[in-house]
Amino acid sequence: MYGTLLFATDGSSDAAAALDHALELAASTGATLHVLSVVETRTAYDNAIVDPEEVRENLRADAKEALADAEARATEAGVECETTLEEGPPPERILDATERTDADAVVVGATGRSGFKRLVLGGTAEQLLESSPVPVVVIGGGT
Repeated sequence: MYGTLLFATDGSSDAAAALDHALELAASTGATLHVLSVVETRTAYDNAIVDPEEVRENLRADAKEALADAEARATEAGVECETTLEEGPPPERILDATERTDADAVVVGATGRSGFKRLVLGGTAEQLLESSPVPVVVIGGGT
């Protein structure tokens, strides 16, 4: 049923809960897990007070940490895992990765790190549910 799963993470608590589900699903089906973290390039910090490049570097560091965590947990679970870090609008990059990896399903957290951004830009999970050519599994319950 699933040969390839795409898990998109932003390092949020809901993404952590979604990783648990993605690992269980991949382990039970023998699927390869592709883990993607996207650094949002349309930040709310593009102003004179905060250096946008510093913010981007901090976001990249967070994304790398989330990818490393997912890869380590996949290894522990005996799940084949590939990781990718990209920049841009998360829904677009996730949809591109879905096609590029030939994913059979996408697993994401229900909400990300920024509730305000979600109100302004629309939630990534919601956009994926509307546009994905494959099933999208949305997991909540992070603390």
